Amino acid sequence: MISIIGAGKVGSACALNMIRMNIADVTLVDVQGGLAEGEALDMRHASPSFGFDRVVKGTTRFEDIAGSEIVIVTAGYPRKPDTSRRDLAQGNARIVSSVAQEIARYAPESVILMVTNPVDAMTYIAYRKSGFPRSRVLGMGGILDSLRYRTSLASELNVSSEDVQGLVIGEHGDLMIPLTEYTAVSGIPVKKLLKPERLGEVIERTRFSAMDVIKLKGATVHAPASAVSMMVESIVKGRNRLTVASVIPEGEYGLKDVSIGLPVVLGRKGVEKIVELELDSDMKRRLVEAASSIQSVISQIQQV
Repeated sequence: MISIIGAGKVGSACALNMIRMNIADVTLVDVQGGLAEGEALDMRHASPSFGFDRVVKGTTRFEDIAGSEIVIVTAGYPRKPDTSRRDLAQGNARIVSSVAQEIARYAPESVILMVTNPVDAMTYIAYRKSGFPRSRVLGMGGILDSLRYRTSLASELNVSSEDVQGLVIGEHGDLMIPLTEYTAVSGIPVKKLLKPERLGEVIERTRFSAMDVIKLKGATVHAPASAVSMMVESIVKGRNRLTVASVIPEGEYGLKDVSIGLPVVLGRKGVEKIVELELDSDMKRRLVEAASSIQSVISQIQQV
């Protein structure tokens, strides 16, 4: 069973993806009475069209997450056009702190997958408050940035996004770091296909693409839900996919005491390993800068 804390737009989209992809049964939890129950009922009405039956239920009770393999946390204040992810830190830290303790109480063997923004800092809060090992606490951020990066490159090159391979590490925010040296289209290095200035334009579009969506429709929904589904499927089915997640390094890349987007292998244990790639001096500098930025947000969070 997969549990999702927060039955708003992203949480409900994640739930629908889980049952449409036949990944697992789903329990939606939301403190707003009736919301999770209503979303679950609506999805059950759609289930005959999926070709299989998956149980989806809604509740206000945390105890109903007992036995969950993964608990996805989307609860918190959403980002708005006039706010940054960092602006959400203080209020959302209180929510995440409380939720993490409830997860530890009722689903102590689960993997925590953080979606709430700012996702890197919130992943760290969940790690500290839950007491879980670092392999079982991770955040969605880098995989979403990587999807956006691949989409922007595909559009620029007029090729299928399926043939674009690329990873984005660092902060889920302005200090994201596309790994251009490891970016390719069907094995062809992207630097052979795009001039530096055009590649720079693609990176800038990627950096601000989330705000473009927020300004147009109020929130990002489908891409985050898709990223979460990819991560959950890799864990539940033990696919060991190499992707990017916000994780807690213990010396990898020279970092510790922070949660930050790094290349990882996701499998049945959660984070099976952090993959250390060779980075040039500029990339190393930017990664340290991103880590310092995230640590500053964590240090500013009070009374959580």
